[in-house]
Amino acid sequence: MPYRTYFWIAILFAAFTSLPQQARSETYQSHDSLRETARTFVQQQIQSTSATPYIEVGILDTRLRLPVCADKPEAFLPPGSRILGSSSVGIRCHSPKPWSLYVPVTVKIFAPVLVASHALNRGSQITAQDFQTAELNIAALSGGYLSIPEQILGMTLKRSIDAGAVYTPAMLEAPNMVRRGQQVTLLAEIAGIEVRMAGKALMDGSAGALIQVRNLASQRVIEGTVIAEGIVKVTGN
Repeated sequence: MPYRTYFWIAILFAAFTSLPQQARSETYQSHDSLRETARTFVQQQIQSTSATPYIEVGILDTRLRLPVCADKPEAFLPPGSRILGSSSVGIRCHSPKPWSLYVPVTVKIFAPVLVASHALNRGSQITAQDFQTAELNIAALSGGYLSIPEQILGMTLKRSIDAGAVYTPAMLEAPNMVRRGQQVTLLAEIAGIEVRMAGKALMDGSAGALIQVRNLASQRVIEGTVIAEGIVKVTGN
């Protein structure tokens, strides 16, 4: 057989043997496209935050082989999942062959958070010396956090905390402006005239709290709203 014939046979053999592998690679959805779909979905979900998110998309199993999606794969958040922290993003395809998978994703968002500058005991009233700012991953703060000093100044601790502890809404409460057994001023408005009377608090109360008080003049028990230190506004006497 002439050399030229051998040459063309070799070329054709190489071409045909390479086609199945190429076809296989084009048949499967690329892992990079799946990971990018998950990343884009997460970015869209957290666009409202002012801090820059750090998104880590997990590596998929190299053995995973999914048919190429005829349309753009659809990303979704599985029921009960949260977009922040460590979670998963679902990706599904409807045609030509339906499939779905979950891509592991970790989202971190760093922002200034108020933390205790030193250890504090339960019942302590927060002053400007009791907190400082720290840059923390708020995605990991499942109990919440506070970032504005006015949110904690003057508040009272419900429990003791250590230095560096993050202040959360659940650990703070407004201080009592009225205490049970304390003599208070009852403030009422009668016919457009402001009237002040002496009373006795029957309950503790912070600003805005509705408490029971006794009118010392009539001995009647009435309800009123704490509006200031030792002052309760009532609607009747």
